Amino acid sequence: MSKKPWFLGMIVMIFIIIMLWFIPIEKRKYGVDQHLLTTDYTGLLPEKIAKVEKHETPYELQKIVKQANIADEKVSIAGLQHSQGGHTYYKDGVLIDMKSMNTIIDINEKKRTVKVEAGATWEDVQKAVNRYGLALKVTQSQSIFTIGGSLSVNAHGRDIRFGSMADTVKEMTLLTPTGDIKTVSRDDEEQWMKYVFGGYGLFGIILDVTLELTDNNIYTIHTEEMKTDKYELYLTSILNRQETAMHYARISVAPTSFLEEMYVIDYKDTGITDRTTKLKNETGIKISKLALDMGRQGGWLEDLFWEMQKQFIQSLDHDKITRNNAMRSESTFMEFTKPGQVEVLQEFFIPVRNFEEYISALKPLLTSDDHDEDFKIHNITVRYVAQEEVTSLNYSTNDMLGLVVLIQHGVENKDIEEAKEMIRKWTDLTINHGGTYYLPYYPYQTEEQFQTAYPNWKNFQTEKRRRDPNGAFQNLFYEHYLK
Repeated sequence: MSKKPWFLGMIVMIFIIIMLWFIPIEKRKYGVDQHLLTTDYTGLLPEKIAKVEKHETPYELQKIVKQANIADEKVSIAGLQHSQGGHTYYKDGVLIDMKSMNTIIDINEKKRTVKVEAGATWEDVQKAVNRYGLALKVTQSQSIFTIGGSLSVNAHGRDIRFGSMADTVKEMTLLTPTGDIKTVSRDDEEQWMKYVFGGYGLFGIILDVTLELTDNNIYTIHTEEMKTDKYELYLTSILNRQETAMHYARISVAPTSFLEEMYVIDYKDTGITDRTTKLKNETGIKISKLALDMGRQGGWLEDLFWEMQKQFIQSLDHDKITRNNAMRSESTFMEFTKPGQVEVLQEFFIPVRNFEEYISALKPLLTSDDHDEDFKIHNITVRYVAQEEVTSLNYSTNDMLGLVVLIQHGVENKDIEEAKEMIRKWTDLTINHGGTYYLPYYPYQTEEQFQTAYPNWKNFQTEKRRRDPNGAFQNLFYEHYLK
């Protein structure tokens, strides 16, 4: 045995792999516990609520809202609670659990629409429409969120042709803050969609929506590595090529290539509609998690992780994938449950034309090797977001690039304060380059930064008070920025 150390090393390696393979992937704990203490995905804003209301029909919900107006109760709306800034609950308030309202009401193959209750997930919709050769026009890159939750934050995804998620809604059934049930269309004179979509649950309850669909076409994947100073020109070129239907990119946060390298993934439409390919399930979860956990260490391990990512992405070049499957990325491997630490998201939007100078200005602000830092950046994904004018709190005031940033920091007060300081500096830099930031996440930003990034905030506040005169719909986000 001593003459064959490689054999002993192999046995040890196999043993380690087996041990790691059977370690369970822990799920982050959030939501309402038995003592009515609730939190959302980060766990950073715990609050005690009065009760949880579950329901079977819109009319049961209507009674709850009318009672709240009479009794001066505060109501919040919750789906799967993936938001991170207290948008789904309020201190001593009533939490309405929407998950039971998850019916696919109607699929109109001829008109290419689907009518669905707000508590259903995008996964539910994809399963329902896939067999018809249909797909969603706009959804998030993962299918784990509820319809109502995504519309309440006016989420966006990888599609670069259909505009915002709010743009794809033909009709909505709304339970207003005063307890009326309305059917609302795009040409509604009261402009309910303008305030409900991207309204963070403050303008009533979305009961159901009718969404526009498109063809579930087969796409060819194109991948490419490039320097960040070449990306602006590259993006402009693919926007001018109609065959490119979807696109995203990822920027290196590894020490030796920090904010210098990136890779892009494009989905080119073949024009062939697919009705037979099944929806993919998550695979290789533990291997992906092991790789990500390695990258989370920073230093040379993060360099290695970046090289592994590039190799994997390169292996996808020329692969075929259906639109529905391109819109259901893996998420389980990203679970993070390290004691004393939390992972949060922030998203910064910057005009496409300012991307290159923005990245250059960002480099001196951040630490390229965060191995020994409490504040760590694990990932920056880039998505194109076209200018829209549908919503009141509009984050996409120009043709924008959304930089989705995965951040780790400690949960002690001093750690949170240090994270706030860094993110506020990042936000100032973004605003100074004509950008904005996204509101579904933990509110590190100041009230002044919010008002600068969202100059229409006063109108939003005025309409909130007019349409909800008794202040029935409340959450921690509203209290922090708008009350």
